[in-house]
Amino acid sequence: MKKNKITFLILECIFLILTLFFAWKIFDRDVPEKRVAVILPESGDNRWNSLIKGMKQSAKINNLHMIICNTDEIENAEMEKEIIKEQKHNNIEAFIICPAPGSDTKDMLKKQCAKTPYTLIMEDVYSKEGGNSGNPVIGPDYYKIGSELGKQLGKKRQKIGVVANWKESKSDQDAIRGLKDSLKDTKSEIDWYCYRKKDQNIYEKVSKKDKVDAIVVLDPHALEELGEQSDEDSYQGADIYGIGSSVKAVVLLDNGNIQGLVVPDAYEIGYKSVGEMAQRLEHRFYRLKGHKTEIKVFDRDEFSLNDNLERFLYSYE
Repeated sequence: MKKNKITFLILECIFLILTLFFAWKIFDRDVPEKRVAVILPESGDNRWNSLIKGMKQSAKINNLHMIICNTDEIENAEMEKEIIKEQKHNNIEAFIICPAPGSDTKDMLKKQCAKTPYTLIMEDVYSKEGGNSGNPVIGPDYYKIGSELGKQLGKKRQKIGVVANWKESKSDQDAIRGLKDSLKDTKSEIDWYCYRKKDQNIYEKVSKKDKVDAIVVLDPHALEELGEQSDEDSYQGADIYGIGSSVKAVVLLDNGNIQGLVVPDAYEIGYKSVGEMAQRLEHRFYRLKGHKTEIKVFDRDEFSLNDNLERFLYSYE
C-alpha cells in the first residue's frame, strides 16, 4: 500500500511538471515581439537587400519585429531626426541606425535616443575632430577598405582621382585615410577629389576632371554608374577601383569595366546588429557592443565569374 502511494505521488509530480511546462510554452508564444525600427538612407535600394535579409533572419530567431522605415536619401541630421521622432510615436523599443552625414548627427542621436537603446550600422557618426564617437558600431573597417584599394593600385607611379559620397562622412574619411597611408610607399599621388551631390550625373562630373591613371570610387552607386559607362575611351583611359555591394558590381568586374572591387559583408552586418539589440532588449543592463565585419577583395586579373560568384553571393545573400 505504501509503495502504491509513492508511485501515485511520483506520477502526480510528473503530471504537474508537464502541465506547468505546456502552460509556459503557451504563454511564451503569446509574448508580443519587441519592435525595432531600422533607419537606412533610400531603404528600398537594392544595395540593402543582403543587410535586410540578415536582419530578418536574426529577428526571426530572436523574436523581434523589424520595421524598415520607408525613406529617401537622408542628407543631414535634421532629416534623420524627423524619422526618429515619427517612429518614437509608434511605440518603438529600439533603433538600428545608419547615421546621417554631418557633424550634428552625434548630438542629435544622443538627445533623441536618450531613453531608447540604439546601435549604429555601416559606419560611425562623423566628427570634425576625428576619432570614434563611443557609440556601438557594426560595420566594416573602412580604413582597411581604403588600404586594400590602395594595394590594388600597385607600386607604379600613378595619378589618382577619388570619388566619394559625402565629405562629412566617417566612412569616406576613414577610407581616404587608409588609401593615403597605403600610397606612402609608392610614387602615386591623389590628384583630385569628387564628392557627389544629390541627383548629380556623376559620369559627366568625373569626365570633366583632369586626366588621371586610376579612379578610386568609395560610393557603391557611383561605382555602378561609372562602371557602366566605362570603356577604353572613358575617363581618358583611367582604370576604376571601388567599393561595391551588388551583383551588378561583380558583373562589371568580370566584364573588365572595373579592375578592383572590395565588398563589405552586408548580411553579417544585418545579422549581428539585430543579435546585439536582442541581447540589450532581453537584458536591461547589457552594454551594446560594436563589431568589425568582414570584407572580401576581388582583383580583375585573378577573378573568374564561374569560380568567384558563389563566394561573392555568400557575402551578398
